[in-house]
Amino acid sequence: MAYRELAERDTFSLDDVISYMEATPDESWNVDTVRSSDGARNCFFGHLFNMGKDEDESNDIWRWFESYWSTTYVIYRINDGSHERYPEETAKQRVIAYLKNLRSGVELDTMASMEEDYQNSLRIHGRSDI
Repeated sequence: MAYRELAERDTFSLDDVISYMEATPDESWNVDTVRSSDGARNCFFGHLFNMGKDEDESNDIWRWFESYWSTTYVIYRINDGSHERYPEETAKQRVIAYLKNLRSGVELDTMASMEEDYQNSLRIHGRSDI
């Protein structure tokens, strides 16, 4: 299934991602790498990848999430504990707090975040449009 179709499916949503992450055991979370060498622990994106029934669907879910919700650029800092707005004790707690803020609109989704960064760049360089 193409990742754009995932966004249109009524059965898969950010709420599904949040529920899946909430159900993961605390000890299965990892920082600084996507997956531990023994495969027992994952960062957020490792867990997200595991949501798929096979490698193709897993890749589609990853692309869907990055295209519509948030990117590795944002999530890795939260997962690894270096994002100032997410001081929670564990990677799981930090990521779930972020996902809930993303769902409620406190945090910007991928496209809105990219637009904000673009507009900030224009302001920094004293330009109103390119």
